Amino acid sequence: MSTSRLEFFDSLPIFTYLTHQELRALANISTEYEVPEGAVLAYQRDVADSFYLVRSGRLYARGVDEHGVVREAQAYGEGETFKDVWLFTPRAHPATIRATDPSRVVVIRSKDFIDFLERYPGALDHLAPEYNEEGEVVAGLSTEAWEEAQKSMIAPVHPRYPVGHLPAEELIEFATRRSRWLLAVKVVPLVLTTIVFMAGYTYLTLNVALFSGWLLGTVVPVLITAVLGLAVVLQWLDWRNDFFVITTQHIIHYEFNISLRQFGTVVKRTPVDQVQSVEVEKPNLFANLLDIGTARITTAAQSGVIYFDYIDDPAVVRDTLTRLQQRVRELDAGREQAMMRASLEQHFEADSPFLEVEEPDEGVLAARPQESFIKRTRRRFGGRVVDGNTVTYRKHLFVLLIGVRWPVLVGSVLFLLFAIFLYAGVTTLLFWSLLVLAGLVDLGWFVWQIEDWRNEMYQVTNRYVIDIDRRPFGTGESRKQAELSNVQNINADRPGLLPTVFNYGNVYIETAGVSADITFENVSNPNQVQRDIFDHREQFRRHQRTQDGSQRRKEYAVMLDVYKQALEQGRIPRRTPPSELEA
Repeated sequence: MSTSRLEFFDSLPIFTYLTHQELRALANISTEYEVPEGAVLAYQRDVADSFYLVRSGRLYARGVDEHGVVREAQAYGEGETFKDVWLFTPRAHPATIRATDPSRVVVIRSKDFIDFLERYPGALDHLAPEYNEEGEVVAGLSTEAWEEAQKSMIAPVHPRYPVGHLPAEELIEFATRRSRWLLAVKVVPLVLTTIVFMAGYTYLTLNVALFSGWLLGTVVPVLITAVLGLAVVLQWLDWRNDFFVITTQHIIHYEFNISLRQFGTVVKRTPVDQVQSVEVEKPNLFANLLDIGTARITTAAQSGVIYFDYIDDPAVVRDTLTRLQQRVRELDAGREQAMMRASLEQHFEADSPFLEVEEPDEGVLAARPQESFIKRTRRRFGGRVVDGNTVTYRKHLFVLLIGVRWPVLVGSVLFLLFAIFLYAGVTTLLFWSLLVLAGLVDLGWFVWQIEDWRNEMYQVTNRYVIDIDRRPFGTGESRKQAELSNVQNINADRPGLLPTVFNYGNVYIETAGVSADITFENVSNPNQVQRDIFDHREQFRRHQRTQDGSQRRKEYAVMLDVYKQALEQGRIPRRTPPSELEA
């Protein structure tokens, strides 16, 4: 035990290729516990979101099924580690972990580890698994943990699907585009038409001399071929930018429209816990032969159904969602079990079975780079301003420019008239009075438009989603809000070429009330707004679950306390008849 925690980390194979600075930072975010013999470090079915490293002593993991049969049993000695996969995907503990000898255990929590990887982007590369000739991992993360890490946006190679920024702890479990066969059905006829047209046009030009001259012989076929080629490119872009994603927390459908009538992007995002059923459809013989179909996902939201249509192997969607829903249920049960145990221990004033070992910091984590003045100004006065637990959004600046275009145009004309008549030496008092009056009216119009843009805002707090529409100079106000617990589904779109280019659009918030839906109109980066609302909603629901269950758990603890007192006093009669041996 004479070595420091940093030296202990340096001796472990999993951290072989980490730099000294990375090891020092990792040691600082870890927690060491002194566990006496017989103490339980973790209980079966509790939430497992930490990586365990045995510094000394011996641990024993024992897992039983619902019938009490032992299904897992394994010992961990000094220098051994286990379950690094929990750093990326929290699960339920498959076994109870108990110290069979006085031990010291170092624990790294998932949240702290993810933050460490974001501070040190190269660290994940240094944790890549290294294999020996037998295919065994001799350094770095386990194969399972490495595969889970690659699903995250912190991976060295990001996913091929432009899902935007996701929290590091939200992993992509499934992602696909529509089948290439669908692209072929749309593109092949256009390609064949181009080939046939060019062949026929060339034949008629050379053999029949039907088309002669520079215009008919060159320009017309080039233009027609370019139009057909452009149609092929547009079909490919439309296919390329439509995709479906299932993460550990959400179902996401990106739909990119590139037609002349409708141009823009629609993003539908639904929490996994809103899924009620999944149906897989393969409508005809060809779909069955090519394994192409539609996954129909029914949700609790008012919009009802999300379609993953024309995808390869649609059954994977059902299997992925089934696995995620099972994991969500296990984690919810684990959290409830852990909170119940904590309530009982708090009520009976039970001491913690193990003690935290204090050790001086091995160094300070690298500070995040300071924001520039431009970034600070943009963060404070931009379309998204964060103030504690409240995020405020305004309409995009481009919307303001559209609003003031007429006052600016009128002001420009007035200024031009002012310059012309000043140069001409006009001195008529009536004319100058009318010009000044028109200028003041136009200035008032300009200021009104700016105030109208500034006073219309949208907010997400730790409890509500709020739409505030104030009229300029206090002439009126309307306010619409919905509690986050009532938010069922959130969709975002960028309708049109300009919203797509300047990245602004609408966010549609579906709530439990029939007429209580809220729309954030023309906000900057609607996908970010959508993610913010979902994050606040999840935090609110976690807090609400904790609050709702707190009083109930206290009542259970009191009931058990009363029962224990009555049992100790012999006041509770026997509930089953004695056996023959007892009689």
